Amino acid sequence: MLLLLAAAAAVLWAVGVTELQPLSEPAGPDAFGENNTYWARELRWGALLALVVTLIVLGRGGRWASLGALIAGGAWLATDIWLDRAGFTSGTTAFFIGAAVVALICGGAVIPIPARAATPAEPSNDHPGRPASPVPGPGVTFAAALVAAVAAGVVTATESPTDVETGLNLGSAAAGSLLALVAVAGAAATGRPRARAALVTAVLAGAVPWLVRLVQPMPSGGRWLGILAFTVLLVVAVVALAGARHDIASHAARYGGVAILAATLMPVTFMILTVAGTVTQAGAPWTALAGNPAIHDADSDIVLVAGAIPIGLLLALVTWGVRHDPDR
Repeated sequence: MLLLLAAAAAVLWAVGVTELQPLSEPAGPDAFGENNTYWARELRWGALLALVVTLIVLGRGGRWASLGALIAGGAWLATDIWLDRAGFTSGTTAFFIGAAVVALICGGAVIPIPARAATPAEPSNDHPGRPASPVPGPGVTFAAALVAAVAAGVVTATESPTDVETGLNLGSAAAGSLLALVAVAGAAATGRPRARAALVTAVLAGAVPWLVRLVQPMPSGGRWLGILAFTVLLVVAVVALAGARHDIASHAARYGGVAILAATLMPVTFMILTVAGTVTQAGAPWTALAGNPAIHDADSDIVLVAGAIPIGLLLALVTWGVRHDPDR
């Protein structure tokens, strides 16, 4: 399952480079960008984030495997910028297959890397004497899953200058669905959920981005609230699935607390990061490296999906204890 998700992330990235990116670039010698001009960058970098998270989970959160996943992600990002700068638009089947094969090779490479426990082994409430998590680095895989969950909401909400660009809604739905599936897979790998619970959660989480973008293709307050609700519920699902217990229903109040926390923390933190990115024009160096027209001085050049990383890590920090019973 995880290897298939890695391959899917690579193919989506390849589509973003060859098909979506040319659609988003301003044309003409004196062209310049505006707010959300580089929406395709958000989607394909979301796919890269899904790939890195998948590799971390495949490596079971081990220190060296996670480091290898981050290095692979950095190399893939460098390739992304190089292809963008070169104006590579040959979206051939061979290129898509090649990207998937490279992702599978990366996934296969991290699996056998020996992993040492990132945190002390915890006894399971459901199975005394057995570890609560089947992975040696549960804190790492848990954090990675939450990063993917937050990113799923961010890319599902992706906008463009006109919001009618070809591929925007389909690309946003595909990237959001992929990240949601990766988040659920990461949570399931971290804990010991029942297979049926994980499967139902994956189906629902993977379907919501498609429903949101196809039913409400234009931005609106309702769509934003819907995406926020989806992201909050996905965060709660990740926390629940990553837990060491099966009696999730008896802990509904605690997961309700997680929902309130996520619904408060995510928008506030995202707004702070967005303002900071706007002031510093955080996306401008990446735009310049790719050789794309600069964003107009009156507008903002930021990479919104990057904000999912610190938000996801912060959520992991404050919700880690919810995975365990307080009376243990």
